[in-house]
Amino acid sequence: MTDLSIIIPVYNGEKLLRRCLDSVVGQQTSRTWEVWLVDDGSTDASLAIAREYAARSVDGRCFNVVQQENAGPARARNRGIEAAQGRYVAFLDADDYWQPTYIERTVDFLDAHPECVAVSVVCKNVAVSGVSYTPACLAPDSEENSPFFTKSEKKISSLRVKTAGTSFVIDNFYAYWARECHVGTCSTTMSSAAAKKVLMREDLRISEDYEFWLLLAAHGRWGMIPEALYVSDGTSTLATRADWLGRMKRRWENAPTLSEWERRIVEQRPELAADDDFLRAEGRVARNLTYCQLLSGRESLARKEALAYGRWFIADPIGRLMNLCKWNCVTWWLMCRFLRYREYHRFK
Repeated sequence: MTDLSIIIPVYNGEKLLRRCLDSVVGQQTSRTWEVWLVDDGSTDASLAIAREYAARSVDGRCFNVVQQENAGPARARNRGIEAAQGRYVAFLDADDYWQPTYIERTVDFLDAHPECVAVSVVCKNVAVSGVSYTPACLAPDSEENSPFFTKSEKKISSLRVKTAGTSFVIDNFYAYWARECHVGTCSTTMSSAAAKKVLMREDLRISEDYEFWLLLAAHGRWGMIPEALYVSDGTSTLATRADWLGRMKRRWENAPTLSEWERRIVEQRPELAADDDFLRAEGRVARNLTYCQLLSGRESLARKEALAYGRWFIADPIGRLMNLCKWNCVTWWLMCRFLRYREYHRFK
């Protein structure tokens, strides 16, 4: 049986797709793997590149190409999960890449910890403003002390005992995720059987990955490898301000209420509704959804959500500001105007 199925949704990714696929080909591992390239209606050369790599397939290391009409990344990932033949599954985006030991380290960990449903690695985020790591508490010391890390990130890091080079099983997934948001879409390898049970909600067009992870975590323990084995390089895909704003507006407009977002989780795992650690994890999601709602002009709905869930918001500057202003409709209105102006004029 194949060890790992790698699912790569592709939509007009010709610019960086080769780099992504070469990072898979260059893995330093004896493990067998298969790649499912799911083309989500690309109009560029992405499909031709995918077929080029498929033609190079060999036993134990093969590329498969699936085509679909544009339906979004959740549907593309589900197509890959459904087709996957591997014991484990991992996602990788067409504009990102893995370090050479990603497969070996994550598959080895899950083989050694059968109680774990998934394991995550540290993500190295490369942006025009500098380099950061997720989770920040596991950043390399030399990087963590750089000016690109906020005081709060440095404080979090100083509170946790360093386990550099030592993988571990997380004691309480929801408490850890609420604090660190340590799971990245492309920094996690998971049980194929569990992924096939859960699948991603295709009706959600924002934070669907968070919903998937929080439900998947109810199926077993979660591991952490404190090594930056996944790289998200945003400097290579810089869009124009108009492109960025158009894409973000669509995301903001699609932000559901928290009750709609959590519906599947509480239906399948009703006990989580009374779990404070889960509610703190949801607070991170609620803060993001509420912010998107107010940015899309749904000010009354956003205030209603802040009043209902604000006590669970993460205490970042935006979360604190929304909690401060939510008690009065005038201050809320003024805050919404300020935050919308701030976002709509970013990069000017």
